[in-house]
Amino acid sequence: MTQLVQLQGIKESLEEAGYSVFAISNDPVEVLADFAAKHNITFPLLSDSDSAVIQAFGIMNQLIRPDEGQSMRWYGIAYPGTYYVDANMTVADKDFHQHHARRASGSSVLARVLGRETAIHSEAESVDVSDQITLSIGLSEPALQLEVISQILIDIEIPEGMHAYAAGAPDQFACLAVDVEGDGIRIGDVSWPASEPMNTLGIDEEVPVYTECIRVSVPITVTSDVIRLGHEIPDSLQVSVVVSFQLCDDYECFLPERIEVTLNCALARLVEPEGLSIYADRVEALEAETGKQVR
Repeated sequence: MTQLVQLQGIKESLEEAGYSVFAISNDPVEVLADFAAKHNITFPLLSDSDSAVIQAFGIMNQLIRPDEGQSMRWYGIAYPGTYYVDANMTVADKDFHQHHARRASGSSVLARVLGRETAIHSEAESVDVSDQITLSIGLSEPALQLEVISQILIDIEIPEGMHAYAAGAPDQFACLAVDVEGDGIRIGDVSWPASEPMNTLGIDEEVPVYTECIRVSVPITVTSDVIRLGHEIPDSLQVSVVVSFQLCDDYECFLPERIEVTLNCALARLVEPEGLSIYADRVEALEAETGKQVR
């Protein structure tokens, strides 16, 4: 349901680009109508209460048993995802996830639709560092939410007349690298821009390098180790971002360097369905009885 609220936030931008938004779930009409009224959802929410359409599309979540989460209507839900349909009503792209709670953020959906880079959100804390290179690091969203896939965005400015090496450069050079670490987070593959070939010191062949300014993005997802549905959550989470590099100019290569930055990421609660706190209380009671954490 959180993603529906995020989609409402980008609805105007999508419509300006010629897109319409629809959502379908196995929730009854009454539940969807109530949710739309409470959260000012103005795009159609379609009810597939018997999961007929979900099954017809082959996207019903097969990892959830018929007896699992009955009070929360988990059985019969679709794998969470998005179809991107063009003007000819042809599916041009799709993005689905196995975990029943995992979602792409609204800004990620918008960037995918428009084919553009995601921007650092103006309400997110960002960190600027000027050393041998200049870094600007921030989040694509104002806050991280449970299983919502956001992006850590790293703008790297390489000094004029210098270059850093990209993946594929000879072993004697230290390639530009980004590492992200933090408790209770899941990190995806780092997305790098295209490099450019360059004839460089003592190498007979062209070497891939980066020059000037580049944007690097790293998918980040907060897990239930930090945020648990129906429970109080921390205000923020600290994430370590390390950028390693070696700069060279036309005449010499300098020693490899690394810059470590701590990003303070705000955390926010999901839009939780009614009754979830009761379910959470039951889970807590079960955990107290068995001494084991229920996930």
